Amino acid sequence: MNNDIVEISGNTYPVREELKRLGARWNPGKRVWTISSDRADKARAIVCPSAAALQEVAREIIASDSVVWSDEQVAIFKWFANGQGNLVVQARAGTGKTTTIKEAFRHARELGRLLYAVFNKKNQKEAAAKILDRRVQVSTLHSLGLSFIRSVWRDVQPDDEVEADRLRAVCADLPEDVSTPVLKLVGFCKNLTVKVPELDTVMDIADARNISVSDELEQDFPISRLAQLAIDCLKAALVRDSQDRISFNDMVWLPVAAGWVKPIFDLVVVDEAQDMNMPQLMMAERASKGRICVVGDDRQAIYGFRGAATDGMHLMRQRLNAAQLGLTVTYRCPKSVVSLANQIVPDYTAAPSAPEGSVIDCDLRQAVAGLVVGDAVLSRLNAPLMNIALSLLRRDVPARIEGRDIGKLLVGRVRKFKAKSVPDFLKKVAAWEKKQSSRIIAGGGRHVNSKLETVRDEALTLSTVAQDCENIDAVVTKILGLFEDSDRAVKPAVVCSSVHKAKGLEWNRVCLVMDTFKKGTEGEEANILYVAITRAKDTLFRGVGAADEEKV
Repeated sequence: MNNDIVEISGNTYPVREELKRLGARWNPGKRVWTISSDRADKARAIVCPSAAALQEVAREIIASDSVVWSDEQVAIFKWFANGQGNLVVQARAGTGKTTTIKEAFRHARELGRLLYAVFNKKNQKEAAAKILDRRVQVSTLHSLGLSFIRSVWRDVQPDDEVEADRLRAVCADLPEDVSTPVLKLVGFCKNLTVKVPELDTVMDIADARNISVSDELEQDFPISRLAQLAIDCLKAALVRDSQDRISFNDMVWLPVAAGWVKPIFDLVVVDEAQDMNMPQLMMAERASKGRICVVGDDRQAIYGFRGAATDGMHLMRQRLNAAQLGLTVTYRCPKSVVSLANQIVPDYTAAPSAPEGSVIDCDLRQAVAGLVVGDAVLSRLNAPLMNIALSLLRRDVPARIEGRDIGKLLVGRVRKFKAKSVPDFLKKVAAWEKKQSSRIIAGGGRHVNSKLETVRDEALTLSTVAQDCENIDAVVTKILGLFEDSDRAVKPAVVCSSVHKAKGLEWNRVCLVMDTFKKGTEGEEANILYVAITRAKDTLFRGVGAADEEKV
């Protein structure tokens, strides 16, 4: 058999690793790849694939002994190669979702542009480094939305100051205590709607998000007026700014509301769909001229408070008339942890090779006493984390609280109180909590309990951090020193985190502050507990009891 050496050229950089696996060698002098003639057709299919060649490569990858793919993964690969219609993939926690998507793109039969829509910039950078297929554009939906806006308004730049300028143009000289809640309401509208909403809809959003003004201003600025001001700002966003500015929230809402999204991709894959808001999901749908694959875990939908469509995956499956496949075998959690998670998510399965692991019920004080660097404490609320982190630091155990942005918000609240001393600060925190709680109770509505809990949690967090501080500057310094993000952490520590901030992270040993979680197996509260449980790779402590400073 004649196996002459053949040269392969073209845009080979994105697929260089595939060419290496096939046996090709790089000739730096000629800047081409060389390979034996019996493998040349396969190499050409990788560099410039035809539909038939793509399917042939896919079949060989599935049959390869180098990686043992699960039956669930192979079913997904086959849909990418040959499937008809659209697909929803329910990918449970730690089931190898990213690895599966990366491999699935290699099987896609489409020859044109493919979109992998990810949740944030961090996800985008990680995925772009792993997916080398030159057909695939890895993008956040905000970046994609910006490109659609610039196809109509060239040279616009993100600048959140434009929102305040729009409000000033709508109604000049508003007090800061009015403009702040209106701008907050505008932000929620852009996360929850796909067009300029009606007044009643905006008023419902304001009620659900506890957006209002102080008692002194309420007569002049009732909820209905705040809602109308927000609507006027939304309408203003549809008109090009004289300084070519758009806001961060405009980047998704504007192209959807204005009808500027164009079907330019032959295949769209949406990752972390359970965390997407409605404008994001609509953009992904409208950007496709072919098939759509929606990937996520409906039981990790825990961001409804910030605008995510909590039933987004179910809605998209209905809208797309999509088939459904699953990734249910976790390669993260041990069998004992999976067994506990099964009380909430019955289809969650441990890998056959998974260790047994441990789930230990204990007193919270005992669990915290045994924490070491590299462990994590997870709570549904922030206030208990403050106590625990401070108690660890007093014992010379390095500790930090996840969420630099939370620290900034707390510092903003501290400065807004304008207290002259720590005792004065504590009095103002107590007065603020009492006043806010009275307003919430008086206002009534469906969300009274959740609003009250949020206010109490913030007040207790502020009161706790102020203990033992000599002055207000010390309070600010302590907050900024405690709150940090895992991807920016300088030193290893015990990580104290809310469940929302822990999503996407994992630790060998995790302690749950059980008194902060609510009972039930359905709804967002159950989802929060499922997310918390599935952060543990080896041992899960369920700490029961008070988390106040005297007992921890």
